[in-house]
Amino acid sequence: MKTLSQIIIMGLLSTILSLFGCGTEKSSNSQPNNSYKLVADKITIQELPKELEKLQKGKTEYDFTGITSNGTDCIYFMKDGTNFQIDFEAMGEDQLKYIEKLKEFSVSKGYKFEMTTYGNKPEYNSLTNAPVIQIKTNSDLKTTAEIGKIIQESIFHNNIDTIYEVVP
Repeated sequence: MKTLSQIIIMGLLSTILSLFGCGTEKSSNSQPNNSYKLVADKITIQELPKELEKLQKGKTEYDFTGITSNGTDCIYFMKDGTNFQIDFEAMGEDQLKYIEKLKEFSVSKGYKFEMTTYGNKPEYNSLTNAPVIQIKTNSDLKTTAEIGKIIQESIFHNNIDTIYEVVP
């Protein structure tokens, strides 16, 4: 059973993902507002601990942050008390295969995982909600950064030189 705060956080995440999220490009009918331009911070995986520290200290807009290099490899770090969990949402059809890979990763590392949804409609099927795997690492900042690095390397085949955008 989800707590009220978890439901609120999932609702916020759903809204943010629909505006700034990973995995899908805005349609060609979307017109940018030229009065402002959103620019995401760019980091390498070695800088992830600094981003997680901001999250831990409440210096981010939300109780989560994410990284992506290409929209497909988008993983979110969810603040959970003093620990972190890691989420991945399959908004694009090309992301579906990573759900299974992340399940296998979780089992191989001894992490529990939960399948859920934020209620977002994926680009591949407007009749269902996009699946989300929540990897229950219950890990501290340093360990979470290492897990994020391992996921990006072993699942998405990124390397130490990959540049990520911080989302949202």
